Formats: sequence, structure tokens, C-alpha cells
Amino acid sequence: MKTMTMLPLALIFALTACGEKQTGTAAPDAAQSVAQTAGAAAPAGDTTKAAADGHPGKVVHDANCISCHDSGVYTRADHKMKDFTMLSGQVRRCDANLGNRLSDDEITNVIDYLNSTYYKFPKQ
Repeated sequence: MKTMTMLPLALIFALTACGEKQTGTAAPDAAQSVAQTAGAAAPAGDTTKAAADGHPGKVVHDANCISCHDSGVYTRADHKMKDFTMLSGQVRRCDANLGNRLSDDEITNVIDYLNSTYYKFPKQ
């Protein structure tokens, strides 16, 4: 069990950035969030189940995306995402750059989580 908890933390430090690296206190928050998510998440390989807060994409997001940046990248005034297609493409690029090889369902869940939580783009 201890090895399973440490695995997500080890991945954070082994992965390279998928996009614009944020400066500041994102790294300690990311490590803490992944550690909390690892304890509350579904068993490994079962990331399509909903997180405690109700969205299945949050578990995948917290285990992967915050290793590069915090949520500030989604809420800044000059965010680069202009529509749902751009958001979808960026999530897929980040997955490819990190080498995560997330399933199509996991990627779709992350896109839906980011869109419903931050962007509110109409789905195309």
C-alpha cells in the first residue's frame, strides 16, 4: 500500500512539463493534492470513477495535470483557450508530452472537468 501511495508522488518529480510552467508555490500544493487524491482515489487503473467531489475527470486531472501547473493557468485573464476544440487539443497534447497514455475516456473526462469547472465553452 505504501508503494502505491508513493508512486504518484514519484511520477510528479519524474515528469517533464507539458506546457507553460507556473512559478510560485504550485509544486508543494501539487504534491499535497496528489497525495490526498491518491488516498481517496479509486484503485489504480480505475480512474473513470467519480472523485469524492463528483467529477470523474478531477481524479485524472489531479494525478497528472497539476505536476506541470496549478489551476491559475485556467483562471488567468489571458488564458490561451478560446473554444472547446482548443481545450480538447491542449489536453491531448499535454497527455502526449507527458507520455501518460491516458485512455480516451480519461482524456474526455479531463476535458469535460476543465470545461465545466473553468471554461464553460459550448461543446462543438
